[in-house]
Amino acid sequence: MPHRARHRLSDLQVFPINALPAAQLVSAGIDLLCHDRSLKSEAVRRYYDQVAADLLFFFSDIAIQAEAMGAPVRFAADEMPAVKAPAGTIHTPRADQVPRMVLNGQVVRDMRGAFAHRAIAAQVYGPFTVAGQLAGEQTLLRQVREAPDQVHGLLAKATQMAQAYAGLLLEAGADVLWISDPLAALLPPAAFEAFAGRYLRRILQLRPDGRTILHVCGDVSDLLAPMVATGAGGISFDQCMALMAVEDQVPDEVALIGNLDPVEGVAMASTETVAAATRELAGTMAIRSNFVLSTGCALPPATPLDNIKSFVDSGHAQLARMRPHATHLAVLAAAVAAGDEAATSAAIEQGQAAGQDPYLLLDAGLVRAVRQASARYEAKKCYLPEMLLTVDAFYRGIARLNAWMPPRKRSGPRVVLGTVRGDLHAIGKDLVRIMLEANGFDVLDLGVDVPDEQFLAAVQDNRCPIVGLSAFVTTARRRLPALIKAIRGSGGHGVRVIVGGAAVNTAIAAEAGADGYAREAVAAVKLAGRLATEAGGGGHAGCH
Repeated sequence: MPHRARHRLSDLQVFPINALPAAQLVSAGIDLLCHDRSLKSEAVRRYYDQVAADLLFFFSDIAIQAEAMGAPVRFAADEMPAVKAPAGTIHTPRADQVPRMVLNGQVVRDMRGAFAHRAIAAQVYGPFTVAGQLAGEQTLLRQVREAPDQVHGLLAKATQMAQAYAGLLLEAGADVLWISDPLAALLPPAAFEAFAGRYLRRILQLRPDGRTILHVCGDVSDLLAPMVATGAGGISFDQCMALMAVEDQVPDEVALIGNLDPVEGVAMASTETVAAATRELAGTMAIRSNFVLSTGCALPPATPLDNIKSFVDSGHAQLARMRPHATHLAVLAAAVAAGDEAATSAAIEQGQAAGQDPYLLLDAGLVRAVRQASARYEAKKCYLPEMLLTVDAFYRGIARLNAWMPPRKRSGPRVVLGTVRGDLHAIGKDLVRIMLEANGFDVLDLGVDVPDEQFLAAVQDNRCPIVGLSAFVTTARRRLPALIKAIRGSGGHGVRVIVGGAAVNTAIAAEAGADGYAREAVAAVKLAGRLATEAGGGGHAGCH
């Protein structure tokens, strides 16, 4: 079913978390920036003059609340503030008596004057995280079991501090309440509500209109239900989360926010790579009306500004391209996911009649459905019968598309793919082939129970830089070391070998001499792209 409900943060489309790269724009260290209103306001203003984000942050640091409550904090010119040790005596001062909190409120006022029509975040840190800083993280986690009453007493104080600080920022002109509670990710799912959810809810109620966002770092698959139950208007996901595997657990009226990797995806990538990764994420998720494009966590202070602008600008452009067609694309993707071949064909025909871009139907409809099925299968939220029906509908849609659009030029290298001799399993290999082809790779699929000699001949005849070997049974796994050695001898040192299948894992792949291991189809595509680049010459390396 299409998802068209309007969420409570629907004016937000694209933003990176926090504004730490603003530190590059003034000639002072982070330690001074944290204590000087004029410096911080100038840095943030310069940053958002260049970065067209839809939600602005005031350069927040995770230590500020614990510091106010008595924890000693280390400041340095080239590092973010950090708690040095647990607090000796714990205080709960008024926020307007804490100099650094007052300073941040003043910066928010300055931002409201400079950016009158843009949303500003009141960023505070969750009680469980602050309690961990005050007591020591390991101590607090032990006390959850051994001394729960003591933990609740500390959480009550941390909540009081967070409420006071959030109120100060909202009064200063912030209009979106953002709570980051990273340590809460370490709570057992059964304990989340008691030790995090109930306290987060008290803070979120400061903004009863729902303009609130909750961010918990790490894999929160088992915590998502109680996180949604806090009443947050949006859930911000860490980069480790597969959004398509959990998107149906986020109600339409709650913003689904995420989740480009802030380090490898933005800070350490080229500007072009950032743009491509942004377009892929936005293109995949934009059929969800509650999706907001963001990073999985805060960008590091040294992130190149051109990369940040590439992320924001590419994101806005891709969402603008996608959103007018989102309803129909959601119908198409849902038909494929349900394995409904007739509905898939009908949706393709409707798209053709409406003059839609066939490649948009392919990427954001058909391919998205298969990618979601793969992510759900990996998360054990669907099973092979459902996957097979989805693949059947995918192929029906491909057949309808091919009847009225030119074939897409394969931009990636040829990949030799096959299941090792003695193994007749085809499903996993076929899903990898589908995903590789959908992402532009030219795949030579040798089938199942493939003799070693056939792999070697394929590599020699086609000069392919990548070979994918599937092994679902132990006898096939045992053949991998000798086969990989023979492939390298046959194709030269430039050949890269990927392995996968139920009989293989990361350690076995390394012992066999493979260049990488992929648990599922989406991971195989990413790995193939990286290895093709490493093989030399980018997307066309060694493909003749």
